Order: sequence, then C-alpha cells, then structure tokens
Amino acid sequence: MRYAILLVAGVTLFACNAPTNSTTKTGQTTAEKGQLTAVILEDQIFDKDVILNAGSIKEGKNKVSDKYFLDGVDLYRNKKKPEEAIKLFKKSILEQPQARAYFELGNALADIDSLKNAASAYEIADALDYKPTSKVLYNLACVYSRAADETLARYYLISAIEFGYSNVKNIYEDKDLSYVRNNMYDFKRTVAAAMSGATDPDKLQWNLFWHEFEPVSYPLVLDEKYGEKLGEDYISYEYERFVAEMRQTEQFSRDVGSEFYHVGLAKANDSVKTLIYAVKNVIIDDRISPEYYIVSFDHVGKLIDKLLIGGHEKIADPVRVATLTQNGNIEIGFFKHIFKKNPEDFGYSGNELLDVQFLEKQLYSITDDGHFVRKDDLLGMRL
Repeated sequence: MRYAILLVAGVTLFACNAPTNSTTKTGQTTAEKGQLTAVILEDQIFDKDVILNAGSIKEGKNKVSDKYFLDGVDLYRNKKKPEEAIKLFKKSILEQPQARAYFELGNALADIDSLKNAASAYEIADALDYKPTSKVLYNLACVYSRAADETLARYYLISAIEFGYSNVKNIYEDKDLSYVRNNMYDFKRTVAAAMSGATDPDKLQWNLFWHEFEPVSYPLVLDEKYGEKLGEDYISYEYERFVAEMRQTEQFSRDVGSEFYHVGLAKANDSVKTLIYAVKNVIIDDRISPEYYIVSFDHVGKLIDKLLIGGHEKIADPVRVATLTQNGNIEIGFFKHIFKKNPEDFGYSGNELLDVQFLEKQLYSITDDGHFVRKDDLLGMRL
C-alpha cells in the first residue's frame, strides 16, 4: 500500500530511484567461497536497480565490507566526522551492499546537507529491508521536509507512523520537520489520526523489537559452531535500550567492535518475553567465540533478568556452551581452552589449540516470572 501511494504522489523532487546509467549492469567477481559479490562502480552506488541486482547474487558475509562499515560508524557516531565516514560507508557498499551501510550513509549525507544522495541512500536501505522500517521512513520524511517537498515529506512521515514510529516529541519538535509542520494545513489532525493506534510509544517500540525474534527450535545448542550460522540477522542500533552491550558508557557510544544478532524467542507469555541474542567481536579476532545472552523483559520491555550462557566476555574466562530444552531448562558447560601461546598476549589467530578441558556444569531453569534460577546438582540429576 505504501508504494502504491508513492506512485500517486507524482514527480519527486530528487527522482531518487532513477538509475544513473540504465544500460550499466553489474558483473561478478571471482572470490573465495562465501565471499561472492557483484562488481559495483562508485558512480552506481545510488542506482537502486544495480544495487538490488548486486545484493541478489552475493552470498555469505564479506569481512572487508563489515570492517569498512564498523570503522565508518566509529568515525560518524563516536568521532563526529561524517565526511570521512561517508568514504568508508561507500567502500563497504562497493564490497557488499548492505541495508545498514546505506542507512548510515544516508544519515551522514543528511548531516552535510547532501539531501539528494541522502534520500537515495535511505530508499535503497528501505529496498534492502532495513529494520526498523519506521526509522528509515522517518528519516526520509526529514530529508524531504528539509528539501521543501511537502508531498513526499507528508507521505513518508505518515508511513513511518503506520510502520511503528512513535516518538511524538520528535514529530512535533524535530527541526528537520519544521517545513512540513508549517506548510501542511492539517498536520496535527493527520498525525493524530495516524498515531491513534500507538497510544503507548515505549510499549510499541518494545513490541517491534521482540517480534523480530523468531521462536527457537529445541533443543538449542549455543556453541562456536552455532556462531558460524549467525548470518546477517542483525539487531538494529535503534534498539540499543534493550541491548546493554551496545552501550560502551553511560553516555551512549556505539560499540563498533561488535555485531549483534537475533538468536530467538525462548519463552513467551502475556507478561514476560525471554529472548536470546548473540554478540560477536568482528574486529579483534575472528576466532573469538560469540557471547550468547538470555534476557527476560516484562510486557513493556523492562529488564527482569539476564544471564550469559555462551562464549565468554574476557579471554581468561572459561568458554560457556549452553543447551536449552523445551521445558525451560538451561545446561551450561564450562570449558578451558588450552592454546600453545597465551591468547591474552598472542591472540587466537595462528595460535594452535592444544586441548579443551571440561571444568563444570551449571543447571538453570526459566521461571514463569522470567528469572533464571540455578539448580543444585542433585535436582539437576533428577531432570
């Protein structure tokens, strides 16, 4: 429905989707298995047809692309250098088009007032299924409002609300929307009508977050092998309030050394949702095992309890391997990895693994109110 309305809107200010060269096609490079990508030229970065075609023939993760992206996020979010970040986001896209790279590219371009390209970047992020959809639509509304295009600013703002955007304060105070607020005669009535189904913004954001987690298949074993299957099911930084590991300090700064993935919905009832997510360090060493957290929230997304059940937070800590079963039991095995050289000094890459020693087993259960309760060994033996 959203795209049907867009066609009725008529001629756009930027013609964001027009290919820069309609006769240009992507080629295909020869690469290692799992790293197949399409050849994209820099002047094709905003050509949606070319990018979607490139995205359709790529397979697997591209570590070079991820490295450029994370370095770009560091420059943009943490060091406040959008011009330099733009270069890295583009390099990431040239290696492998990803929705998250286009979204951040749109943000950085908007910051330097490159509105035409920012709109193009956001629209390609949307086409590549950036999540949450509401956020990219809201940013498009802001760009078109700044460009004094009332029709498209209105369209994308209402679409953003319909797809779950619920920050009423932003809608009424964001300076980027001042044009559409001042020139849209029925602005307040239209926004109020669109917001009628979103009376509790915080609860709405929580519902959008937990619904992205698919129910897990039991038994579930969370180990290094599972980490190899994490794929591209990233958790958006827009949900940082629910993922504490995304915040480095009390003053939020993105942890650009890690990626965050949905694992699944472990248990759910009307008042409690228990989720599992993974945190993988992608900068220091590829051989570092992902960390797996099981976290319970109440009906509005307030944290109830949290437990590290897989991987380890520090190199010196034992590695956890978790097995979860349908009845809510969690078995965590603790293992010590013996390397030829101390990994704290020499890392994992090229460091021979000599032995894996079992240390202990801990048993937990998930209570109906969302807490993780440790069982004693005797009780565990009876299960």
